[in-house]
This record gives sequence, structure tokens and C-alpha cells, in this order.
Amino acid sequence: MKKNAFITYLTCFVFFSSLISYSQTLESPGTIKLSCEMPDTGNPNDTFIALREAAKERLENRSTPCTNFVVNYTGFPSGIPAGPGTEQIAFQLAVDIWATLIESDQTIYIDANWVDTGNPNNLGGAAASYFAGIPGSTDNIVYPAALFEKLTNTTNSGDDIFCQFNSSRTDWFFPQDINGDAPPGMFNFTAVVLHEIGHGLGMAGFGRTRGTIFGTGGYIRRDANGNTTLLENDPLAIHTSPWDTFIESSGTSILDEGTFPDPSTTMLNAFTSGNLNSNSPIAVAQNGGTLPRTYAPNNFVAGTSYSHWDEGTFNGTETALMTPFLGPGEDVYDPGNVTLGFMEDMGWSLCQGSLLSTEDFALDSIKISPNPFTDTLTLDLTSNIVNQEFGISIVDINGRVVFNQAANAISGEITISNLSNLKNALYFLTIESKTSDLSITKKIIKN
Repeated sequence: MKKNAFITYLTCFVFFSSLISYSQTLESPGTIKLSCEMPDTGNPNDTFIALREAAKERLENRSTPCTNFVVNYTGFPSGIPAGPGTEQIAFQLAVDIWATLIESDQTIYIDANWVDTGNPNNLGGAAASYFAGIPGSTDNIVYPAALFEKLTNTTNSGDDIFCQFNSSRTDWFFPQDINGDAPPGMFNFTAVVLHEIGHGLGMAGFGRTRGTIFGTGGYIRRDANGNTTLLENDPLAIHTSPWDTFIESSGTSILDEGTFPDPSTTMLNAFTSGNLNSNSPIAVAQNGGTLPRTYAPNNFVAGTSYSHWDEGTFNGTETALMTPFLGPGEDVYDPGNVTLGFMEDMGWSLCQGSLLSTEDFALDSIKISPNPFTDTLTLDLTSNIVNQEFGISIVDINGRVVFNQAANAISGEITISNLSNLKNALYFLTIESKTSDLSITKKIIKN
């Protein structure tokens, strides 16, 4: 059974504006709200992002998936003759793609519903429950159910992801394989499902605006139930998502309350600054060493702002799947390495293996002990890097550097002492070679 459940839902809407937009809002415990009014318009986009070869081969060879997904389909039409209809086949295609990309020993359960939402302009959405209680962790990060299960090797009695899509629409294109090319004016159902499952797997942050509560301002942290409370400075509002921990503005973590009080208009200004980036190390490496820009438009749009890659930067690229918009005629069958790099930094394992380069594996294989630690950390280096000089830094969850020094290995080890003054919390340890371009960041926990 799960412990310390963060019983809430991060709900993802899909709707039309000038383009098709995906978004998500955090609802109170136990609620699923899939409603959005929008005009039926869209800018054509004939981009085709093919599935990567390794995943394509697994699908075509019917290899054993790296993750087992179980989908409970409700309301999806049967085919002729009896069997899954085109809608369910297109949905399952998205599921099968994710099963070739991420790796988990735990089954991921999806509740998929094909229903008339009562709103002809509504496409649908997805939701995930979030949980706290990673063993040995003293941080305040809560994880989407599927990732929580992977990290803790536990099972959940309920569904990990809830999906609902609008059966009343007439402009869906239902791919039957990864070569499906949406006609002009039609929207690729598989791409929409891929995107929403991506949110359910953790590609989403808690950043929102309080509106009239305490005046207009931005906020991230929630209480133990995932709710915004009536207390402006609620001491229980301390919970964040994995996405939040990697977002920064001009080099400062969005979680640094010295710079971005939570809640505050200062934080809302950051959300609308056009200057939010992700410092997720592997995502940065996959973006050519540049911090991937996230979507932070001048006007905050609930559910669309903050939790996506930037549309202007990544539209039409291999990173397009997790941008906020999808145009009619646009086909995206792969999340791209920037997204998968971020997911790897969150804690997911990739079916293809780590996106770290061969040289980076030398750093990735460094053993850090003990972890959790109390006063001292020992880094056990591999033989091919033991003679290099390193810079060691430790950064807290608010982006503050709490330790920084140069170090050389002695007998293949680097020892970091005098850490007892650090508070019990999650930190990020960066190991950077002074003699090459190798660098890696790892999570450490102080107990």
C-alpha cells in the first residue's frame, strides 16, 4: 500500500484556441473536471515527427514492452467485425509507444473513457494522482502515481492515469499505425493521447495564479491534500512537483522564496516573463547545452502556462510533443530527447538506456555513499577518470549553493566532510571535471 498519499489530481485539458492547446489544472481531492469552452479553429501544421528507430523496431518486432500498461476502455466503439474500433486502436498505439520508451517494473494502469462531454468543442484530457513518501527522502516533492510506484517498487490499488476524450467531435484522425498522416483540418488523436499520458507520467508543474485570493499572484506550493487554502502563508503549503524543482528564471530556482515569494505577484511575473527555463541536466545536454525554454506567455493562461516546453522555440522540432499547441494536420509520434532527458532526471529509466553519452557514463557510474548521509559523502570514481580534477558543488532545492570546492581523488575516492550543518532535505550534488567537459548532477539526501 502507498503511504503519505497526496490525494489529488493534476488534470489536463485539451482545447482549441488559435491552435489546439493542451493544459492542466490542479483540482481538489477526488475530483475530475474536464470542461473547457473553445472555438473550433486552428492553424495548419504539416509537421511529421516520426517515432525513433529503436522504439519503432520494438513495435514492429512485437518485442516485450519495457513497461506493462493496462488500459480499461470504457465507451470506445467496437470494430467491424467485433473487436477494437479505430478509436481504441489509435489510443492503444499511444500507449504502446510509451511502453517502448520508459522502463518500470510496475504496471501502469490507465482509465480511458470515450464519452460525449456535453461540449462539442471539448477534446478531453487526462489526470494523475500524486503521492509523497519516497523512502529515505525528507524533501517535499510529490510524484505522479506511476513514477512513485517505479521509485518505491510498490503497487497502487487505483488507476495511475485517468483519460477522457470527446466522442462528439467529427474532426479526429485515428492513426492505425505510426505512419498515419493526418489530413488537413484533422487532429491526430494518437498525438493528443501521447501528450496527455506524458503529463500523467510527470511532465507537469504546480504553478498557478490565485486570482482574487489574496490579490492576483502566482503560487506553486500546496498543502498536504494538494489544495490552495484560505491562509495566505499556510505552513502546510510546502509540496511541489518534480517539474517545479528544475524550473528557473535567470539562474534562480523558481522555488527560491527569497526571490520568488510563494504566493506573490513576483512569482506571477516570473510565470509571465517569457524567461523560464528548465535546468534538468540531461534535458539541457540533449538541448545542446542550452537550458530548454518553457512556456511563459505574457498573459497567464491557467493550465497552459508554466507546464510545457516553449511553443515558439520547439514547434516543428522533435521536442514538439510537450509544447502547449498542436495544429490540425500535425503528426507527432515521438516525445524527443529533451523530454525523455527530463523524464530521466525525474527518475524514469529509459528503454533505450540512458541518454548520457559514453563519457558521461563514467560520471554516472560514480558511487556515492552513504546516501542518505549525515556528515560525510564518499565518491568512488571509475579508473578512467580517477586522475582528473573535479569541482564539487551541492545545491539545495531552492537553488542556493550550500557547498562548493575543488577536489582530487585519493586512492580512487573523493571524500566530502563537514556536512552536518546542512538541514535534513533533498540536495543536488554536481560533479564537474576541471580537465574535460564531463559533468553530472545527482540527487542526495541529508538525514
